[in-house]
Amino acid sequence: MADLKGVLYAFARQAFGGERRVRFRPDYFPFTEPSAEIAIDCFICNGTGCRTCGGSGWLEMGGSGMVHPNVLRNAGYDPARYQGFAFGCGIERVHMLRSGTPDIRLYEQNDLRFLETT
Repeated sequence: MADLKGVLYAFARQAFGGERRVRFRPDYFPFTEPSAEIAIDCFICNGTGCRTCGGSGWLEMGGSGMVHPNVLRNAGYDPARYQGFAFGCGIERVHMLRSGTPDIRLYEQNDLRFLETT
């Protein structure tokens, strides 16, 4: 789990800037155990709370965790010998965080004025 956290901290700082605060929180995902969500502080309000972050000061980046032993077993690997971690986030979320787009719903509204400028 420490390697996973290190990789995700490094990714967040490389992708979104070294000044961003990064947070891990326990969560549930069915194919990983333990599981965690990773979030960065809101780039709009700098963590004070706004509409973009829902007042929390944080923007969820994605989910992560250690691959569950049953997943390894079902893939033909011995979980006593192998382990791994998994993480993921939506491409819209990454683009939103990198470009400063204030509302993720803009990607789903099919407004060509917005889509052609991003």
